[in-house]
Amino acid sequence: MHAAARVRLVLARRRWLYWLIVAVFAAVVASGVQGRVARLDEARRSWDETRRVLVAAAALSPDDPILTRTVDVPLALLPVGALEVVPPGAQLRQRVADGAILTDVDIADRPGPAALAEEHTVVVALSDPLGRDVGVGLDVQVAADGIVLADAATIVDVVDDVVFVAVRAGDGAVVAAAAQQGIASLLYLP
Repeated sequence: MHAAARVRLVLARRRWLYWLIVAVFAAVVASGVQGRVARLDEARRSWDETRRVLVAAAALSPDDPILTRTVDVPLALLPVGALEVVPPGAQLRQRVADGAILTDVDIADRPGPAALAEEHTVVVALSDPLGRDVGVGLDVQVAADGIVLADAATIVDVVDDVVFVAVRAGDGAVVAAAAQQGIASLLYLP
């Protein structure tokens, strides 16, 4: 006899077993629905609760003063590290879009060109009389005598004809030696 036929025969002879299976199935479905409704209620509450944070009042570049306004944002939309106040002496580490929530990743609170450098990088000063119109945050390469010394570098500050470039820590000594000899050049990437 086929297994399905056997099950149907057992359930036909014992109606209470059939209704027990139906009740267990209904309880499992009800439990799943209750859990889903509880998660929906929790998500709805996270949209109701807000926190006052800073957003950019305009599109900002690292050289710009930090212009902000405060906005109440639902907790569900809040990024990690959202700022409520700008630390004194802070400057932007990267470009920020108008209306973007400012986070601790966007702000550098240390003074000097190293404040804008990423972790595991060092900042080297290069003299480049043609580098006055370059912007902070621009990705470049550093070369000397036809050899690329640092294939991944970022401009972190420009003061007159001195361009401060953040390079990987392993490339820092070679780039500094080329800068000291006056043979380091910046290669601008498209």
